[in-house]
Amino acid sequence: METIPCNTCGKTSFTHLHTKNSPLGESFSIVSCDHCGLVQVNPQPSLIEVKKYYDDSYFTQRTERGYDNYYSSDLRKEISRVFQLNLQDLDFFQWEKNRIKEKESPTTKLSSLDIGCAAGYFVAYMKERGYDAKGIEIADGPVKYARQTLGLSIFQENFLDWDLGYQNQFDVITLWATIEHLHKPKETLEKIMKHLLPGGILILSTCRYGFLAKWNGIHWRYLNVPEHLYYYSFSGLKQILSSLGYKSPKAFTYGSGLTSRKNASVFFRFRKAFFDRFVKWFRMGDMMVFRVTKEKSNRK
Repeated sequence: METIPCNTCGKTSFTHLHTKNSPLGESFSIVSCDHCGLVQVNPQPSLIEVKKYYDDSYFTQRTERGYDNYYSSDLRKEISRVFQLNLQDLDFFQWEKNRIKEKESPTTKLSSLDIGCAAGYFVAYMKERGYDAKGIEIADGPVKYARQTLGLSIFQENFLDWDLGYQNQFDVITLWATIEHLHKPKETLEKIMKHLLPGGILILSTCRYGFLAKWNGIHWRYLNVPEHLYYYSFSGLKQILSSLGYKSPKAFTYGSGLTSRKNASVFFRFRKAFFDRFVKWFRMGDMMVFRVTKEKSNRK
């Protein structure tokens, strides 16, 4: 465990918010940066210490922070449904049409990289759309599944250590519910900029530290330590993206915290539908999704 400067602003003054135990009984402190407000786990465990929380049971045994069976067809369909809804809300498909028209040759494929791709479901989706699609992931089980079962092109390593030269650039780079897991999110966003083609886009989703997080306190559904190390506010994430040179942000929030239940009553389903729409309309959801662009003149 190491006390580190705030990853966004570099300051070292924090206000303690919560202390929470992990499933392994380890205690972690959640603090807020006094300068920029970024909520984070600090002191932080090392990457090696955190990696033990991502063994195969994380993907195959249902817990408050894992999956019932990540490799099931039902869960794959649900994950695909969610990211397609997100893409639609981001006007991604219109951007894609315009991007294809910009290509010198109609046969030239668009390219994509999904960072933290797990079993590669989004990589497979983009491949089916005709992209030269790749993913990068560190967990053994998902990489094996993506390669052997889905036949995908997956790099198994930490993105910040991945170095194939910056000639490896992509039209689309995605971080689906990944940035909150990273030890160095700002550095990751900086490196992503270098791997984006001019006019390319970054799409990222993450849990949002806002009204619902503060209301639920230590019981907030995304306060999973130490897997989640950083908790951004909507304005905080928008500011860091802007400071790194990303342009034309398009973003929204969703998620009321009411989770679907089997055999739920009509009243519960109605209440969930109402509050899900309410928090989205008023930008109060505890998940947020951004689409930002690398300027065509930006040669970073």
